[in-house]
Amino acid sequence: MIATMEANLWVTEDTGHRLLGQAVAHPASGRHGTVGAVLIYVSKITGRQVREVAHMRPMDHSGREWTADPDTLQPLRPISLPVPDRGTHS
Repeated sequence: MIATMEANLWVTEDTGHRLLGQAVAHPASGRHGTVGAVLIYVSKITGRQVREVAHMRPMDHSGREWTADPDTLQPLRPISLPVPDRGTHS
């Protein structure tokens, strides 16, 4: 986890966010992209989370990256959970 200071906020990267590396749709902009990072902003004064921001890489090769609220993003493919290994049957 990386923490830095920004004015009266702590900024931490959420390296375990479920959308990291996923292809998603951003309905507000009509764009599709890949989630490159999710940052969490926490107030130094109250210790409460102020906001979360997803940093998006475009899938249209425009080179125009953007940010979005990760709660508004929709995965383009279902996010699957790891399937436990049940061994092989003979």
